[in-house]
Amino acid sequence: MRRCRPPFGALLMLATLAAAGPAPAQVGFTEEGAERQRRAESRVLASISPAVLDELSRSLSAVSHVAGSPGQAALRDTLVARLSGWGFAPEIETYRVYLPWATDVRLSLIAPERIDFELVEAVPGADAPGPHYPWANGYTGVGDVEAEVVYVNYGLHEDYERLVMTGVDVRGRVAIARYGHSYRGIKARLAEDHGAAALVLYSDPRDDGWFRGDPFPVGPWRPRTGVQRGSVKNGEGDPTTPDGPSVTGAARVSPEDSPQALPSIPVLPVSSDVAAEILARLGGAGLPGEEWQGALTFRYHLGPGPAAVRLVVDDDRDGPEAGFKEVSDVLARVEGSEWPDEWVIVGGHIDAWGPGANDNVSGTASVLAAARAVRELVDAGLAPRRSIVFAGWDGEEWGLIGSTEWVEEHAAALAVRAVAYLNQDMIAGPRFGASASPSLKPLIRAAAAAVPSAGGTLADVWARADSSRSIGDLGGGSDFEGFYHHLGVPSAGHGFGGPYGLYHSAYDTRAAVAVADPGFENQALSSELVAILALRLANADVLPLDYARFAAEVGECWRELEGEVASAGAVAANAGGRLDAALDSLARAATRFEAARELHLAGRADPARSRAANAELRAVERELTRAAGLVGRPWSRNLVFSTDDRNGYATLALPSIAEALRSRDAARIAGETDDFVARVYAAAQRVAAATAALER
Repeated sequence: MRRCRPPFGALLMLATLAAAGPAPAQVGFTEEGAERQRRAESRVLASISPAVLDELSRSLSAVSHVAGSPGQAALRDTLVARLSGWGFAPEIETYRVYLPWATDVRLSLIAPERIDFELVEAVPGADAPGPHYPWANGYTGVGDVEAEVVYVNYGLHEDYERLVMTGVDVRGRVAIARYGHSYRGIKARLAEDHGAAALVLYSDPRDDGWFRGDPFPVGPWRPRTGVQRGSVKNGEGDPTTPDGPSVTGAARVSPEDSPQALPSIPVLPVSSDVAAEILARLGGAGLPGEEWQGALTFRYHLGPGPAAVRLVVDDDRDGPEAGFKEVSDVLARVEGSEWPDEWVIVGGHIDAWGPGANDNVSGTASVLAAARAVRELVDAGLAPRRSIVFAGWDGEEWGLIGSTEWVEEHAAALAVRAVAYLNQDMIAGPRFGASASPSLKPLIRAAAAAVPSAGGTLADVWARADSSRSIGDLGGGSDFEGFYHHLGVPSAGHGFGGPYGLYHSAYDTRAAVAVADPGFENQALSSELVAILALRLANADVLPLDYARFAAEVGECWRELEGEVASAGAVAANAGGRLDAALDSLARAATRFEAARELHLAGRADPARSRAANAELRAVERELTRAAGLVGRPWSRNLVFSTDDRNGYATLALPSIAEALRSRDAARIAGETDDFVARVYAAAQRVAAATAALER
């Protein structure tokens, strides 16, 4: 994880309409365009309200809707009906993907005594409509395993290193790890790499239960019977179509041969109640450090044994459909009145592991409320100048499947038409936050000042909690990845977050969201902000992308790596000097562009020059991607920020160089730095071309 910008993690949102103060400056608009934009934003703010988000939450979380289930098909149909009723002609894009569902999951303690565990969450049925998905992780391996148990803490690289130093061997045994500090798919991969026969994941109260605060229903933390489901697939999209979309006639690889390396060992999640029965019976070595002690009410030990378990996991991969199911994205398009071939995309995922009231009915409702408000603008004669595409992505919970397949299918069009992607995922909570490409961060701060709240504006509320209004960089874990990491489309995610331990459980209900965000006020603020951001991007005469800020932030990240590159050898050090010069070139080009944009917009901006400049701006961040991708990770093409492959969620800045440094290969470090130098100069030339278009 890089210090240049912390990742936002699981994306976050705030509160009621109040009288707006003076309109903030709107970068990218002529005076006439800014006035038209203010009228549009005023109408949007009047259309979106907490009551709208509350009603949508009630409707959409009324059924469990796991991808591939009848409940998800019903939710898809509900979305289509809603959008049609508002005047849209919704599109459904369906992909047939490998999505094996667990059919038989059993767990028993078999030594030193026998306990057959009941794998059920004790949540009232009225609050958590079923049927509930079994206690199995998505893409788990199948099998019948009997073995002693070893406690591996969080199951991280360094945890296994400590076990080796302690003399504890996990080979042939069942590893039990607590959730946290990395993506569960990394935990599964490491357990298998170290020879474990199976992996049990559990939610320790120290991390998301009573140790942190009051459990639900009193507070927002995970109760003792709550379990966190989730995918353990490492990679994005359908694992059988790693090189393209899962459309009819697509070339496929077998799941066993997929480069995503699906786990071959069984992996299942359990509650802290179940984990306690196993961990309490472990003996053997003491803990290698106090940081390994969780909050269950006994002293933890590593094992192995005397606790032993039997676990059975089976799924439908050998059934008539061989584990394949359909996932369906739902899209609603508002055609641009002047530049319909330029697209602003607003999306959130529509599948869940249960009722999913926060993850992600909250984000789905935000996108829907924004879509309804923009549709009303069209009816009022204020159609956006560029097209806005509102999207609900299916299969996100299984590894960003719906958005990835859509991005791969439409990659050629997106490469030239996409202006930006705005994501809404798990937005209910008390504290606002955002992550974005550096080029969008000033726009987010400016737009937040246009969203009124009970405490002034959203920007004021934000600043009281974080005086710098910091915005993180995009790591992993949500649907922006296809747009940003794969294609280099400027992307952002924002919302409200904070204490919430009900993630991926049957407890993620509307009642729980009402505890996290009383009155649904923060979710309404998030929806208002995403609508305003989409409209500013759709209506600006010249796109409000900030490449001076972009150059400065990339420079900050580079300064963190520069010393390491220099110490790797003289050749690499010279490459580092060339990157300093390239970043200076980008910064100078961006400064000149901002002056040209301001002058161009001071009068009646020439549409042809604006359009030519915008075409160059849309290409800037594409220049900083590489078609071959990162070494060993060809799908991840963005060379500015990526997901840290050792963590799965965290951000890795300048990943091609950072990963070369990890290899300790001086020639690779120099080569990757030189490659990035050339791409930074290409990006600077795009910015300079945008300036020339405005100055002609």
